[in-house]
Amino acid sequence: MFLTDTRAGCIRLRGRKERVERMQQAVKLILDQQQQQDETSIEQIKASRGSQAYLRHLATEETVWYPSYWKCVRKRTVETKRSVKRRQLNVQSSTYKDIENLVQKTWAADKVGQGRDAAGLGHCAVVVKKIWSVENPVLYRKYDAKMKELCHQASAERCPPRVKGLCGESDILTHRHGTPYVSW
Repeated sequence: MFLTDTRAGCIRLRGRKERVERMQQAVKLILDQQQQQDETSIEQIKASRGSQAYLRHLATEETVWYPSYWKCVRKRTVETKRSVKRRQLNVQSSTYKDIENLVQKTWAADKVGQGRDAAGLGHCAVVVKKIWSVENPVLYRKYDAKMKELCHQASAERCPPRVKGLCGESDILTHRHGTPYVSW
């Protein structure tokens, strides 16, 4: 039998001695496992040990964490999939609206018409007509491997390559530091 004392923050067990001892051991095991998970969680590593440890952890993670909204992930068949699946997003979905907002906010009309193939274009807006979600496990594994490689380089304090913008555009600034690139 469990008796809970919320003021003292404890649970008291009552009953036969053997059953109470078994229950105590089971609860202790669960709490120890939870504490180990908390200490090795990505958020905990980032908060307590800093960016280098966080990047090192990401670089050495063996599991590929596919997007949870993929149907093959929900069905637990992602490792066996070789084909590409695509589905059109519903216009009313929050994902569709988020992507559409991102496109509208990042559209820069002054960038249209640059380069030889864009000569004479005079677009003043972008209209999003359809958005497709593409589920490609093979390509995602390649992306994951490259991301881990870059995390490994960054954790070893090697600077990533600089990112350049369009012709005549200034270097891309990071949101956090306002510098052309983050110095490691």
